[in-house]
Amino acid sequence: MARSNLPFRTRFEFSHTSLDGLVSVPKTNPIPQLSIVVPLCGDTAAFESTLISVLENQPSSSEVIVPHDGTYEDPFDLGGEVRFVETNSDRFTDLVGIAAHHARGRFVHLLGDGLRATDGWTSSAVKAFDHFDTAAVVPVIRTHDGKRIIAAGWSNGLRRLGQPCPSLPAKQPSVTQNIGAYLPASFWRRDVLRSLHDAFDGIDVLETSMVYHYLLRKSGWKTELASDCFVSTDTETLVHDQQSFRRGMRLAAIRNHFSRFTGVQAAISAGIACAMSATRPSGLVEAFGQFLAPLAKGISNQIHLDAVLTCDEQGMIMSMPHSDGGRRRRAA
Repeated sequence: MARSNLPFRTRFEFSHTSLDGLVSVPKTNPIPQLSIVVPLCGDTAAFESTLISVLENQPSSSEVIVPHDGTYEDPFDLGGEVRFVETNSDRFTDLVGIAAHHARGRFVHLLGDGLRATDGWTSSAVKAFDHFDTAAVVPVIRTHDGKRIIAAGWSNGLRRLGQPCPSLPAKQPSVTQNIGAYLPASFWRRDVLRSLHDAFDGIDVLETSMVYHYLLRKSGWKTELASDCFVSTDTETLVHDQQSFRRGMRLAAIRNHFSRFTGVQAAISAGIACAMSATRPSGLVEAFGQFLAPLAKGISNQIHLDAVLTCDEQGMIMSMPHSDGGRRRRAA
């Protein structure tokens, strides 16, 4: 539920295009449940749009963290409302890693440039962590008018890897091994996210999203789709969905690493992708990249499975009576 102790327009005087006139208000809860991370990666206008939406809809028992490369000087004096964390990088993955290690909340929400928070958007996502083995929660990204789903997470299909899910599952299963979270729109158990940052040396956002997904599965965790959790965007497509030869090669190499595909299996899979993309020139280029995935070097050396916090390390797995045949629940 959105914070209601003071109306947003009472706490802040703002425009939709800038942060001019924002007035900081000290936090009253020193131990937040949720840390909302809004990284500044260079696009100041998009960053401010995202930050405004978070401050306008900020839930109670939460903190807002802005990691940046040291060039942002807090011109609007938001230090009492936002925790600014400096690092020596403007790469999204680096900023996420430093913010996760500074976060005080048990759960961490990542929201990238240009994505906007909505009223009450975090409630169902945080509730999803009642499942003791849920490590990541996927929100639904919609167009700003709410009429179309841009992505309900991502999945690996026969034609493409890491493709946005354009609709909610027909039977709406709460937990799935097949849907992954895009890092710029995702919720995580803080300690798991910290360990994942130490488990992969890559810097590409989509590659990191896919590696984290596979590492979770290998470590006994699950991902949950929060169908009632919405963030919005003005764009019609995600920046991470641009087709390219490199995208196909790198994502296929990651898939092959974790799935232990043989050369023959990988070639068959890539051949199917090529056949399905024959009428789409850009898709054919990406599919050809999948075919040449064995030439991608160094990915295995970037992945460190033993760094990931496993589900049983949390001491959460226990035998609990349940009669509905569903997943066991316990308060997070």
